[in-house]
Amino acid sequence: MHQVLILICLAVSGMATAESETESAILKRLEATERLVQSLFDEVESLKVQDQIHKEQIVGLKKQLHWQRQRNSYLGKLNRLRTGKLKTGQVEDTVPVSNKNPDHVETKHDAQVNRIRRAENEIHVAFFAKMDKHLVHAGIHQNIVFDTVVTNVGNGYHSHVGTFIAPVSGTYVFSATLVSFYHVNAHAEFVKNGQVLTTMFVNGAEAGYDTTSQTIVLQLQKGDDVVVQNKDADKSFYGTGQGTFSGFLLFEDFSSPSIVGK
Repeated sequence: MHQVLILICLAVSGMATAESETESAILKRLEATERLVQSLFDEVESLKVQDQIHKEQIVGLKKQLHWQRQRNSYLGKLNRLRTGKLKTGQVEDTVPVSNKNPDHVETKHDAQVNRIRRAENEIHVAFFAKMDKHLVHAGIHQNIVFDTVVTNVGNGYHSHVGTFIAPVSGTYVFSATLVSFYHVNAHAEFVKNGQVLTTMFVNGAEAGYDTTSQTIVLQLQKGDDVVVQNKDADKSFYGTGQGTFSGFLLFEDFSSPSIVGK
């Protein structure tokens, strides 16, 4: 009887051990499955991010393609107009524009041509020069020469005569600063094409030294010149970099039929 009980206990113990081993194996398989599923989820999320990036890149490329097609179309029309293959009568829709002639009507084609001119031919103009040498005993209407050029984009300023010559038609901004000699009163002028525009005054007689400056905005045609001149006889202005003359093209005028460089 005792032997039978011992056998039964051994059998039950073996079954418990087998069941425990089976549960451990199942738990290991479940953990491996969970890791695999998590890895798949991470991969799916990564693919979603890459897909979004690709979609954004496609949208950007479509925009570039659309812009390039429009530009090619404009260039083609301009080329046909230049070669005579496109007649002005083919352009129908018009819109009034504000310029020197209030009765002028600009066609859509004109607007397209002007945009193409702007894209192809727009140039940058800017200069800055300073007066390092003193100007002494200057004569009436003598140019004040700002002899040291710091910036001259577009090569509009000519330091040997102190004159700016507009390389293109447009609206320009100019500024000048002058310093008087000790106890000297003097006048200077902004002059366009020989015509006096403004007057500046330095009162060195009372202040010892005095300074003056002005900023003006001008519409210029290509070839117009702007200069700062001494107004009175036998006047002097201080140099050593304290007198300055500068200007830049604010925006170009594309209404002229001539195209620079064409």
